[in-house]
Amino acid sequence: MVKVEIYVLTHKKVNEEYDSSIYKPLLLGSEKINENYGYINDNTGDNISNLNPYFAELTGEYWAWKNSKTDIIGFCHYRRWFVKNLKYEKLTKTEIIHDLNEYDIILPQKSILNRTIYNTVKNRLKITPDYGPKLEDYDKLTKVIKEKYPEYYDTFIDVMHGKEAYENNMFICNKNLSDRYLEWLFEVLNTVRLEIDLNTYAQSNKRVFGFMSELLLNVYVKKHELKIKEHYLYGSDRKFPIVHIFGRRFPRLRNLEYILANL
Repeated sequence: MVKVEIYVLTHKKVNEEYDSSIYKPLLLGSEKINENYGYINDNTGDNISNLNPYFAELTGEYWAWKNSKTDIIGFCHYRRWFVKNLKYEKLTKTEIIHDLNEYDIILPQKSILNRTIYNTVKNRLKITPDYGPKLEDYDKLTKVIKEKYPEYYDTFIDVMHGKEAYENNMFICNKNLSDRYLEWLFEVLNTVRLEIDLNTYAQSNKRVFGFMSELLLNVYVKKHELKIKEHYLYGSDRKFPIVHIFGRRFPRLRNLEYILANL
């Protein structure tokens, strides 16, 4: 029988209903959280839980890479879920297996951006300079890719200067594929980590590698020409999740969502 584990990456109690036979809450930064809610903790086994301020949800992905023995693995969040329709019904085990019989990987619906990814980052930093990686961090990532992983460089540049992106660090695939991706991802990020003095960063800037990994998932998928099955992403914290869903395809709707959310 095929074993499926979808880890719900969280730092608080998960209030959504879910099928506990496949959806497994995984508590991030567990060492600093007093209540574990009976969830899997990311500070057990082979782990990097202490690096959660810098790696964000990746401490959960690392834990699953090193400790999970499943056949099919995936990651969603306590407030972001893969759903199969606009009734916000979560993917079932049967549906996941069916998809992966035909596709290499399941990803959230692709986002279409107004600007290239590089210019989106530049614009965000102008508005909120104390949130996420600095522009020079991305320059360091570019340098590492070019010098240490040159076979990925052209794809990296294509992604950075494109206007499409799979966001939110969410995917479902065969465990072997996940292992290969995560091994590459952490090699890249740990190399970049040597180039950045995070002690000088404000708390809000420290999640450098969580942000970078969203970009690098796109690079890996494109470089290896993986066959992708897209599913809607339901944001359970959104006042108008339907607008959020369609905003991924129509960027102007994102402004409408922001306006509606602040009414």
